[in-house]
Amino acid sequence: MNKPDYAEDSPGKELILMGNEAIARGILEGGAIIAVGYPGTPSSEILATLATMQKFHSHLMLEWSINEKVAMEVAYGGALSNLRSVAVMKHVGLNVASDAFMTACYTGVRGGLVVISADDPNCYSSQNEQDNRYFGPHALIPVIEPSSPQEAKNMIKDAFTFSEKHKTIVLFRTTTRLNHGRANVILGDIQKTETKPDFDRNPSKYVCVPSNSRRMRKELLQRLEKISEESDSYPFTSLTLSEKRINGKKFGFISAGIPYAHLMDALEYFKIAENVSILKIGMIYPPPKKLIQKLLENCDEILIVEELEPVIENFVKQIAYDSKITTIIHGKDVFPIAGEFPVKLYLEKTAAFIGKEFATQELLESDIELPPRLPLLCPGCSHRSTYWALKQAEKKLKINAFKSGDIGCYTLGVYKPLESLNAQICMGSSIGVANALSKVQTDKEPVVAIIGDSTFFHSGVSGLINAVYNQNNFLVIILDNQSTSMTGMQPNPGTGVKITEESGTKVILRDLVKGCGIPEENIWIEDSNNIPKMVEKLEEALQAKGIRVFISRHVCSLLEIREWKEQKVVMPEVKVDPEKCIGCMTCIRKFGCPALVEIEYNGKKKSSIDPSICRRCQVCIDVCPYGAIYCEE
Repeated sequence: MNKPDYAEDSPGKELILMGNEAIARGILEGGAIIAVGYPGTPSSEILATLATMQKFHSHLMLEWSINEKVAMEVAYGGALSNLRSVAVMKHVGLNVASDAFMTACYTGVRGGLVVISADDPNCYSSQNEQDNRYFGPHALIPVIEPSSPQEAKNMIKDAFTFSEKHKTIVLFRTTTRLNHGRANVILGDIQKTETKPDFDRNPSKYVCVPSNSRRMRKELLQRLEKISEESDSYPFTSLTLSEKRINGKKFGFISAGIPYAHLMDALEYFKIAENVSILKIGMIYPPPKKLIQKLLENCDEILIVEELEPVIENFVKQIAYDSKITTIIHGKDVFPIAGEFPVKLYLEKTAAFIGKEFATQELLESDIELPPRLPLLCPGCSHRSTYWALKQAEKKLKINAFKSGDIGCYTLGVYKPLESLNAQICMGSSIGVANALSKVQTDKEPVVAIIGDSTFFHSGVSGLINAVYNQNNFLVIILDNQSTSMTGMQPNPGTGVKITEESGTKVILRDLVKGCGIPEENIWIEDSNNIPKMVEKLEEALQAKGIRVFISRHVCSLLEIREWKEQKVVMPEVKVDPEKCIGCMTCIRKFGCPALVEIEYNGKKKSSIDPSICRRCQVCIDVCPYGAIYCEE
């Protein structure tokens, strides 16, 4: 493998990097040794990029942990050993990690420890859009946020030094627009750490019994006070004051992160960047109180531009109140509290704030609104096959199961035409929620928990043990496609492959399920794409009693087709016989594979298959009720 540009020890070299690649480069430059996490969009590429670097920088110790809590604990263990460490996760992952995270903030660290929280305004790939900046005042640690890929690289590199200086965990918050955006990045020096790992055997500091924790909370508050004194001089925070007026008023702006970058674009668009005061905040918490006070004293009105919650706005209003400053402060009365801000919104709201006329037609013609498109399961996806087989089994048994869903590609089964999920909230919730639902089920409404293989390893096991222990009665379907597909096809314990592509120990799902207390007779395994067998076995599983597990297994179609190409396997083409097709559209309107399309044949609507996207799984042959789909030998 050729060394990627971002892995080179070439200070001063300029590259175009994705935000996540820039963050990974900053982790390398910052001298980190241990980097761990759990894949989750928009953070996944950070560790994946580090894995490509590790081949050329062997000091890096990487792993995909089983979940974010374990990742947090692994990184904390590294920091206790005096090694710079980082834990990477998306915003909801920090909820999973927060048990370890909140108490680790009490003890502090030896080696620098940075926790990356990749937030997702607008829920592009998440079940909520919580604002993890609140973890700063909640955990009493600093929260920093970059506004560009270049700043992200520089800021995380500095964060390890800052963490060690103050013996504190640092929360590094990003958002999807930064993680997946691209920009020019200048590489810096790669720090070669001389630190040797060692253990600090100090139970009074690292054993969090109440007598120690009461003392450590006071120490945590003292650390925060010292950090607060440095917030105004934090190198990624800056204040530009202007004495100029617009329409007789001195205007000011406060922003951070990606909203700051878009705000500056808006100010440049209106050619007023030099005529207003601007406070760019790099350390969100603790806030730069003196700089905020200076801005307030210099302006008649200020506008705080931040996505999601009014975190900065609340700090600013508190400072204004305590300082008896009467400057007019705007924030969420101008910008919405929900969603990611489009470019047009920055222009409209900035213009309205400074009293400038602005019409949306001033925008470039390329500002087109594309029609909405629902996310779809891929052509040939084995999850679609499982949902189809489950529906056929339900139909034969004349039942309507309540389907408790989970987080993964298969969540897309909620959409038309499958419409095969009734509830879903978080990782592992399918089995947890089913524990309660099973207590009120009827024969006509059995409960089915649907969960993926990686998600089962992440947080499904405890729910299954709970079901066994409490003797609950429902079916768990584990969709085993041997990949963490939705976040980028990362390996998981069921694959036996580590993040570095080296062999690990493969955890056998069947053995794990049996170890949780499921008897052999209550376990079924079948190839997801074998529809007749799937329907037959699902009928058995649905009619059985007690807690039982059905493992529906077929490799992710993206991985399968990649493997076919590598091995030069040529699969036969699947076609529709237009003479046999009666145009019932069952394959399109009820099964819904994107490779199946509607055409006109001899003046009648028929089904056809687009060979350019067909994965040749042949499942649709069993779906067609009239035998019109066949495999060309």
